[in-house]
Amino acid sequence: MGLSSASRQTMEVEQGGVRVRTLIAIRWGAIAGQLIALVVVGLLLGFPLPWGPALAAVGAAAAVNLGLHSIYRSQDRIDGRSAWVHLAFDLVQISTILALTGGLANPFALWILVPVTISATLLSARQAALLVLVALALLLTMWFWHMPLPWGEGRFTLPATYRAGILVAIALGTIFLTFYAWKLSAEGRRRQAALIATQAALERESRMGALGSLAAAAAHELGGPLGTITLIANDLEEALGDDPVHAQDVSLLRQEARRCRDILRQISARAEAEDPFPDIAVPILLREVLSQYEPTRVPVELRFAWEGGQAPVVRRSPELLHGLSNFLSNALRHARAHVWMDAGETETELWIAVSDDGPGFASDLLPRLGEPFLGPSWSRSGSTGLGIFIATTLVERIGGRLGFFNLPEGGARVELRWWRSDIEPDYEEPLPEGYQ
Repeated sequence: MGLSSASRQTMEVEQGGVRVRTLIAIRWGAIAGQLIALVVVGLLLGFPLPWGPALAAVGAAAAVNLGLHSIYRSQDRIDGRSAWVHLAFDLVQISTILALTGGLANPFALWILVPVTISATLLSARQAALLVLVALALLLTMWFWHMPLPWGEGRFTLPATYRAGILVAIALGTIFLTFYAWKLSAEGRRRQAALIATQAALERESRMGALGSLAAAAAHELGGPLGTITLIANDLEEALGDDPVHAQDVSLLRQEARRCRDILRQISARAEAEDPFPDIAVPILLREVLSQYEPTRVPVELRFAWEGGQAPVVRRSPELLHGLSNFLSNALRHARAHVWMDAGETETELWIAVSDDGPGFASDLLPRLGEPFLGPSWSRSGSTGLGIFIATTLVERIGGRLGFFNLPEGGARVELRWWRSDIEPDYEEPLPEGYQ
C-alpha cells in the first residue's frame, strides 16, 4: 500500500536531483499498487474500508503527479529542496492511508520506511534528518490516532505493548536505515567527484603535451616564411642604404623578423624538451620531474643504482608524470631540510620512492591514504587528500602499486612499484648502447 522498494531503487538519483519523468513513473506505480490493495482487501476479501477518505488520499497523489506533468518537462530535474517536499508528501500520503486502515497494526506499516530511506540517497544530511523527524512525528500521530483494523465481524485488537514494539521497531529502523544509506551514498558521491577530478587532471596533462607538440609544429612551419622575410629585409637594407625616408623602417623590420625567429626557436626548444621521446630512461624521468620545481625550497637528492651503467627505460605518460610530480610537491611542502628521490630495480620490478625528513603522515590516517576526501585534519596544510587520491589513481591506471610509510628516523616515504612488463616499453630491436 506504499511505494515499492524495487521501484524506488530504479530512481535515477544524482547530485543534480532526480528526473521528473522518473518521479512521475514511480508515483503512478505506487498509486496503482495502493488501488489494487484497496480493491483486493475491500471488494475481494470483503473487509469494510473507509472508501471516501482512502480514495481521496490516492486521488491527492494522482493530482500531484498531474501537476508535475503539466509544470515540468519530462527531462527536467528536481533539486534537493523540491525533492524533499515530494518525499515528505509521499510520507504524509502513505501515513494517511495507514491511519485509515489500522495505523501501526496494519501489516503494510513498514512502507513508511521507503521514502525516508530513499531520501538519504538524494538529499543532504540536514534534509534527510529533517525528513526522519517528519516520519517519527507521523508514527507518533498514528500511535495516538488511527481507525481500527477493518476485521469485519468480531473486532480484534492488538495489545498496546505489541503496538508499542512496532512503533519502536519502525522508528529505530527509520533512523538506522537512513543513516546507513546516507553514509554509503555520500561515499559514492565523493568518489565520483574525485574520479572526475582525476580525469580532469589527466586531460590537463594530455593537453599540455599536445600543446607542446603544436607549438613545435607551429615554430617549424613559421620558420620558413620568417626566413624569407629576413632575407628580403636584408636585401632592402643593402639597397636603400642611407635612404632618409625608408632606411629606418627597413632596419626595424629586419630586427623584428630576427626577434620573431628567436621567439619561435625558444618555443620549439621548450616544446621538444617537454616531450622528447615516448620512452625515457628512469634517471632522465626523475630529473624532468624535479626540473618543474627548481629552484627548490630544500635540496633534492636523486639516488639510483645505474651511475655509469644502462638504466631501465619506461613509457613516458601523463599519468606517470602527474603522479610523481604530486608526490614530489607534497614532499617539498612538508620537508624540513631534505628530500630524496630514489629508484631501483629487481629482476621483475621497477620502483621509485619519494622521501622527506618532515613530520610524516598522521598515524591514524596512514592506512587510508589514497582514498578521496580524507578531510582537512589529515594534513598540516589543511588539504583534503584529493591530490594524493588523484596521483594514486593515475599511477594505478598504468599498473603501479603504491605504499605510504613513515620512516623510523622521521619523515614520510611514498613508494611506487611496477612489474617490468607493465611499465617498460616493448622494443623489437635493442636500445642503442649507453642509453640512460
